[in-house]
Amino acid sequence: MNIEKKNSNTVRLVVAAVVVAIVVAFVVAVVMGDSDDDASTPSADVSTSTVVDSDDGVDEGSTAGENQPVVVVGDVLEPLTDPAGDSAVGRSAPTLEGARFDGSSFVIDPADGTDRLVVFLAHWCPHCNAEIPVLLEWQAMGMIPAGLEIVAVSTAVADDRPNFPPSEWLIEMGWTWDAMADSAEMTAATAYGVTGYPFMVITGPDGVVKGRTSGEKGLEALDAWVTETLGR
Repeated sequence: MNIEKKNSNTVRLVVAAVVVAIVVAFVVAVVMGDSDDDASTPSADVSTSTVVDSDDGVDEGSTAGENQPVVVVGDVLEPLTDPAGDSAVGRSAPTLEGARFDGSSFVIDPADGTDRLVVFLAHWCPHCNAEIPVLLEWQAMGMIPAGLEIVAVSTAVADDRPNFPPSEWLIEMGWTWDAMADSAEMTAATAYGVTGYPFMVITGPDGVVKGRTSGEKGLEALDAWVTETLGR
């Protein structure tokens, strides 16, 4: 009888141990399964979007180029035919709303309270290539009248002619002032009545044309023309 009881107890213990082992194995499997799911699923606070910085120094939506669109606000000036009797003198020069070579906005507003010299330049023009050093010398010698702002308009762009592109040409020439890029249709040049290169226009603080001239000038001639045109 004692042997039978001993055998019966042994069987019960074995069965119980097997049941416990099965339960433990099941629990471990469930826990490990849940852990794998968490690792393969991004958490809710992880962003998958890309942030783009639009502050590049160029206006949003603009495109760099050797020609830029130009909008003319005001009446265009007649072409210069007689410098001694220029019909544009005393008339209001139009505002040019355009851009620089990098596409950033650039406006030439003649009536903004500033005396201004607008210089129209063509990269392939030998007279323009000779005039830029004269303008730079004029600046270096401190001969520019106080308060006179100088800006360039790059026009008549041609990729099959010397010194293209003009954006690099002006840098190589050492141009130190601001520059607007004209449209392919030469909208800015037409608005100011350009008839040759270089072409210079002086406007007063009220936007009225004080004088226009076309062609290459030496240092003394340039200084004399600007001084006489400004009347100071």
